[in-house]
Amino acid sequence: MLNEKRWIELLDRLTGNPPPDGSFKQLVDAYSEPHRCYHNITHIEHSLAEFDAVMNLCKSPDEVEFAIWLHDVVYDPHASDNEEMSALHAREILSEANCPVTKTSNIQELILATRHIHPPATMDAQLLVDIDLSIFGQMPVIFNKYEENIRAEYSWMSEQAYKLGRSRILRGFLDKPSIYSTDRIEKMYGDQARENITRVLAALAQ
Repeated sequence: MLNEKRWIELLDRLTGNPPPDGSFKQLVDAYSEPHRCYHNITHIEHSLAEFDAVMNLCKSPDEVEFAIWLHDVVYDPHASDNEEMSALHAREILSEANCPVTKTSNIQELILATRHIHPPATMDAQLLVDIDLSIFGQMPVIFNKYEENIRAEYSWMSEQAYKLGRSRILRGFLDKPSIYSTDRIEKMYGDQARENITRVLAALAQ
């Protein structure tokens, strides 16, 4: 389960104030929505564990951590603006806690980086995006379960449409010079990630 004490301490470091009333429960409820098979509490817990291993590389670790907590707080598989809506939700929480505007803006930009549209521009964004993609580099049994969970979230799509869309997304990562932006995480997970993605692409092509 998510750690409420960690949440409270993070907000205190960022803002000097306690979190808004009910904000932790809202997070737990959001990440517990029944349609979330992958983008759920387990994903956030895993991301926080990955963050703990590399937080010393962050310029603003508290901002990166807050972005991890909020980056998928809004998740509708039918929508194309989940990251934008998650960034707005983050801004609402931070504004209510009187967070400095500069920090709030930085956190919003970090969350938007998880759209995976453009290469992340800063070291903090690179680390956040790599953490978000760290599932690619897990052992095959874990990665295969991840793929099953993603398919379940898109169960409303036809098999053909899903295979085409998923193949396009995965091929986009595989075609990059390296899947991860930071040397640290590329060394940790890059080879396994390419192996996993190559295997799944072959299965999707059948």
